Amino acid sequence: MAAVLVHIDLDGDRPDPASLMALAAGRHVASSWGATLYAALIVHSTGGDPSASDTARVATSTHVPGLETAERALARGGADKVVVAETTAPIAPLWAAVGTAWQGIIDHLRPRLVLFGADAPSASELAPRTAARIGARFLARARAQGGDDIELRDRDGGYARSSDGGAAVALVGRAEPAPVGDEDVDLVVLSIPTAMDPRIEIAGTTPAEVSHTSGAIVVLGDDVADDPQIAADARTLASLLGAQLVGSKAAASVVQAGAFIDRTTPLAPDLAITIGKAEIDLAGSTSLVRIGTPAGKTADGAVPGSAKEGLADLVKRLGEL
Repeated sequence: MAAVLVHIDLDGDRPDPASLMALAAGRHVASSWGATLYAALIVHSTGGDPSASDTARVATSTHVPGLETAERALARGGADKVVVAETTAPIAPLWAAVGTAWQGIIDHLRPRLVLFGADAPSASELAPRTAARIGARFLARARAQGGDDIELRDRDGGYARSSDGGAAVALVGRAEPAPVGDEDVDLVVLSIPTAMDPRIEIAGTTPAEVSHTSGAIVVLGDDVADDPQIAADARTLASLLGAQLVGSKAAASVVQAGAFIDRTTPLAPDLAITIGKAEIDLAGSTSLVRIGTPAGKTADGAVPGSAKEGLADLVKRLGEL
């Protein structure tokens, strides 16, 4: 039987509203196609790296400790089965963090259709990579449309329906409310061996607040961290932008203890401003502006002059607005 899979982002212990919207669309499509609707989420496991012999197991109860609220919401949203993938990697909306666990879900279910909420935190990172990895069509702005055979169709003319061959991945916007189900749902727990890509090292992700998925950050480079004027202007710039000032432990006298990062800390803010020679790991959707170094191919712009002069000028101009 064909499978429709919906990726679920969590907001605390509840499914993200955008993910529930995708689940509603998935319920309509799965019912029309005669398919099973799976809701899948990834959770952090502290039990160590699972063995290869424990790749998948069906839970003996209908609940995973700590996820009862999410399970009930997904059951009422229409999910036939809830799949929980356990990973030892940090939970962040980045392929480097959860990609291996998500790939394990895809390999286990081999879905015909994969849905993401268009505004869900993981959608922009995971959805196109999912389509590329399974060789599926990618529908960037999809909505479920009615009829005898409900289909997903986007504004660019792409569509997915039961009579078509091949897989599809879709970002779902608004959807009609799904029929409310009961709170009883089958649960599958996947323990994914090698929860992270062994070629990728993720460090410096504690505390979690530095793994921004929105807003702005100001990054202080080690080469300028000991300059008192630059440090003062960096604090002012962060305050003017409502951003967090971050840096390595070389900038311990400037940034707060909870804002230490290194070059492998995964960051995904809307805007990152670097001061000096700061090396950071940014998601591709981040707008990057450099102060004190050339923009290069990876940045959207640069402030001319030295780090001290450029930063001082930028702070002055912003302060006059």
